[in-house]
Amino acid sequence: MADIKEKTEHMGQGASHAGQNVRDQAGKMADKAKDAAANAASSVKDTFRDVTSGASEFANKAASGAADFANKTAGQVRDTAKEWFGNAEDAASHAASSVRHAAGDAAEKVSDLSEDLARMIQRNPIPAVLAAMGVGFLAAVAMRRSHS
Repeated sequence: MADIKEKTEHMGQGASHAGQNVRDQAGKMADKAKDAAANAASSVKDTFRDVTSGASEFANKAASGAADFANKTAGQVRDTAKEWFGNAEDAASHAASSVRHAAGDAAEKVSDLSEDLARMIQRNPIPAVLAAMGVGFLAAVAMRRSHS
């Protein structure tokens, strides 16, 4: 019986060592799983950081590109407006010059006509007075008809 007891104790010790080995192996496997999970989480975190950094960089580049485009377009609009203003200014200056020239010509013709009329009245005073009376009479008749 002592023999069985020793064998049982021996088997118990073997089972205990086997259990200890299984426990140690399970602990090692758990540590490896924990390390693998930590590495995976770190890898996901790094990948997420890279993706968000890339997205942020893309957004910054897009915003910068939009700002550059807006500045370029504003510059083009400003240049076009300056060109149109210059053209309008030239056209207005040319028109003003033409009007001054035409007014000068008209004033000269009126002056010439008034001088001619004055000479004609001096040479023919009686027909001039009769013509003036006729024009006055016609104006009076026209005014009387418009008031009636």
